[in-house]
Amino acid sequence: MAFHRINDPTRLHALIDAILLIETDDSLNELLARIVETAAQLVGARYGALGVLTSDGESLARFITYGIDEEMRRLIGESPRGHGVLGETIRAAAPLRIDDLDAHEGASGFPANHPPMRAFLGVPVRVASGHVYGNLYLTEPINAATFTQEDQDLVEAFGRAAGIVIDQTLLRSHMRELTLSEERARMARDLHDTVIQRLFGVGLSMQMTLAATQDEMVRERINKSLDELDETIHEIRTTIFEIDQDRPEGHSLESRVRTLVGEVNGRLGVPAKLVVSPELDRSVGVHCAQHAVQALREILSNIVRHSSATEISVEVGIESKWLVLSVRDNGVGFAATAGGGRGLRNLRSRAQDLGGECIIDSAIGRGTLVRWTANRMD
Repeated sequence: MAFHRINDPTRLHALIDAILLIETDDSLNELLARIVETAAQLVGARYGALGVLTSDGESLARFITYGIDEEMRRLIGESPRGHGVLGETIRAAAPLRIDDLDAHEGASGFPANHPPMRAFLGVPVRVASGHVYGNLYLTEPINAATFTQEDQDLVEAFGRAAGIVIDQTLLRSHMRELTLSEERARMARDLHDTVIQRLFGVGLSMQMTLAATQDEMVRERINKSLDELDETIHEIRTTIFEIDQDRPEGHSLESRVRTLVGEVNGRLGVPAKLVVSPELDRSVGVHCAQHAVQALREILSNIVRHSSATEISVEVGIESKWLVLSVRDNGVGFAATAGGGRGLRNLRSRAQDLGGECIIDSAIGRGTLVRWTANRMD
């Protein structure tokens, strides 16, 4: 970051304060709003904004403004989509200083009720590696006709500060997810290694008591408690299955599917057969693979919890542009409705988000077939 180009002690101090925002616990929007406000005030700009790009870098996911109140925002309407000069700044990923927006060839005009803006200064929000997260924009210097090179140098530095704040916020979010994943995995291990073992011990003790008593009322109560204990162990095993984390992204889709089906067989005691297309891993995108694993986990969890099935068959294959999950059980079935429960709605919604569908064929007494499809390249 080019500190050496900033000679004004006030500006330099404000820039350092902006960098130190990474140490606070405020939300990302709050942090970026403070950066926009400080940058605008230091260069005397009437209006400012900071746009954070979508993952494809073609439009804006966030647009945080300074100098525009709620009433003006309401009158203006939708936030910019990244066209005109804003789009030019996004594509160039380089500073852009314009003295007169009306005369600039890339300008596309303003919507109705938008305040007039003439001078413009836009800089990329980037980190040292060169990755661009968005752009910082300032307009309408209050005490001058145009922005100066010194203004540009300062705002570029603020763009770097904003990039650091975004980068660190995303890193912290990722670390929190990792911590949560580790905690969930630890919980699953504790449930399996400690709680279930203790319940087994209680069950064995009760069985010994059962063998030693001839009192029919006592025997009946012990047998009922043993049945409840077995059901509790089954519920805990199912919960462990549901909270266990997906394997890391480096693992192939096939290996993750095999692990899931193996857990149903090994942990939950329901025999499950699996057929996997040999072209699965080289044909399915990462995003689709992740959703497919989550969908399969939800399907299998529903079967184990509700179907009383003694057999499950799973097929994962490729049909044209589609990834297809087919899961059949021989359980009690149910009367399928248009809406269904939350789990079924989640499955349908997840498939639709990937351009596919979830079809459920079930009836009371004849088991269930779930066919879940998704565009494999999504």
